Amino acid sequence: MHLLAISDDHVVLRSAILLCLVAIPVALILLALDRRVLDDEFIWLKPIKFHLSLAVHAATVLLAARLLPEVWQTHMVTKAGLTLFGAVVIYEAAFLSIQAGRGVRSHFNDTSTFDAIGGTIMAAGAGVLVVIPLLIGAALVIATWRGGWAEASKNPLRLAVALGFILTGWLAAQTGSAIGANAGPFVGVDTSSGRFMPLTGWALEGGDYRISHFLGVHAMQAVSLVVLILLLIFPPAVVAALTVPVAAGWAALTLHAFAHAADGLPPL
Repeated sequence: MHLLAISDDHVVLRSAILLCLVAIPVALILLALDRRVLDDEFIWLKPIKFHLSLAVHAATVLLAARLLPEVWQTHMVTKAGLTLFGAVVIYEAAFLSIQAGRGVRSHFNDTSTFDAIGGTIMAAGAGVLVVIPLLIGAALVIATWRGGWAEASKNPLRLAVALGFILTGWLAAQTGSAIGANAGPFVGVDTSSGRFMPLTGWALEGGDYRISHFLGVHAMQAVSLVVLILLLIFPPAVVAALTVPVAAGWAALTLHAFAHAADGLPPL
């Protein structure tokens, strides 16, 4: 609970995490009570998925910032970046809930001025959500390699976090931009009769950029989780040597899913 304790230290980001965690059970209750459907999906299901993802995303960023050298953690640039990140998370969570309550799309919706402006702000905020992790990852790489490989091999988890954050910044931006340029996630998908994965709604027939976007967004957690598991089996020096291949493998998996979507192919 210390992570979520409200204090003067990154209060906006902590508040954003709490907001998303509170919004999840609220949206679950609304899902049970409000059975409206939009695009063949219960209208409150999308906010639930996004609130969960945003909470995990924000908590991971807050934890990673603690791995920075202390002088960098307290720097005004770091504080401003994390405050902006938290503000974007709050806006995205609120806008998704508002649009669900109104019974309209939150993405790719220019039906009204409110929808168009709100969606544009959300798209711009998505850029913040990938740029900040990219900068944190770059800063962690610099901090990790200051002492050379001998020092870096003692703490492979910091290296894993650094690489995972860089991958999230790069891959989430690339896959998210493709969704925007395509005006939607589908390539060669018949939305009226095609098969879709339960809960996620990912297309099982044709291409769906959301699969690679999910993999890209969560590279920051995936790479670190794999390295944590490896640390339970191998000594730190061995895990450090495996960290770069693990990160490269996740990037390859994401790009493979991205290429499949671009070619209009299903995930498998």
